[in-house]
Order: sequence, then C-alpha cells, then structure tokens
Amino acid sequence: MFYQHHTGGWVFMALANIVIWGLILVFIVWLVQDLRTRRHRDHVASGMSASEILDRRLASGEIDVEEYQRLGTTLGQSSSTQPAGPGSTHAAPA
Repeated sequence: MFYQHHTGGWVFMALANIVIWGLILVFIVWLVQDLRTRRHRDHVASGMSASEILDRRLASGEIDVEEYQRLGTTLGQSSSTQPAGPGSTHAAPA
C-alpha cells in the first residue's frame, strides 16, 4: 500500500543515475585530454629554448638522429634569417 503513492521514485533514481554516470564520463574525457596535452604545455611553460627542447626530445627517444638533424638545420636557418635586433653585432641589410 505504501508504494502505491510513490510510484514516481524510480524515475528520479533513473535520471539521477544517468546524470552521475554522465558526470563521471565527462571527467574521464577531460582527464585523458589533459594528460595528452600536458607534455606540450610543459614545454611551453618551461621557458626552454627550441634547441634545448630538441636536445631533450632526442635524449628521451621521441625523435631519431635524422629528425634531430633535420630540425636542427631548420632551427639554424630560421635563426640566421631573423633581422638583427638592438645590440646585435650583425649589420642590418640595407
């Protein structure tokens, strides 16, 4: 007799269950995304130069020697083509 007056309780419990599992799923997705991007964020926040990051990536095995040399050459070319700043010993092109 008591349950005849409260037949809608299962609806609330089902909806609450869906909300709880949805929140758990959203948290797991957020956590995975955060872990995937954390490595890149650490490079940016560390203040390391590009060549230091390249050296660290080679040492940790993220890249091989050929990739290291290719990227090192690219870094060397990009740094040599930058305009001379104040206090530089290089003369600016006329």
